Amino acid sequence: MNNVDYQPMPNVENMSVLVVDDDAMVRCIVVEYLKSFGFGTILEAKNGADALKYLRNYSVNVDLVISDWQMPMMDGHVLLKAVRNDPKRAAVKFIMVTSQSSQERFKISRAKLLSVDGYIIKPFHGIVLREKIMQVMKLSETATIDPFEDFNKKKSS
Repeated sequence: MNNVDYQPMPNVENMSVLVVDDDAMVRCIVVEYLKSFGFGTILEAKNGADALKYLRNYSVNVDLVISDWQMPMMDGHVLLKAVRNDPKRAAVKFIMVTSQSSQERFKISRAKLLSVDGYIIKPFHGIVLREKIMQVMKLSETATIDPFEDFNKKKSS
């Protein structure tokens, strides 16, 4: 990791992010990145079912969900579907995180059908997470990474 991975982001101190991953180490790493970026509120859930507890409590502000795809009880795809079908949460930005696998294209295609805002393939560096968030949250016109850049490159090759 380098210093760029930990640079603060503009205008995020009042935003709330929900990090959903069954791997506690991955959650910890993502949370540390988000703290260094300056996010004001960071919530954690170990699977989609736990995440829904936050999302169904409308007094809890959630601006962005960063969710793993594969988790026990409720995976990221089912969580994304629940978010998009909830009129009060449908506009919440959603970044899906997947591991490299033979199912990657299928997963991302399914997520795109449900209007996922972006995705990241594990393992990733903080700069990738930072740029994806900036692009998805429209925090900068200079954000350089298309949220589907990796997917589109692999699809065309």
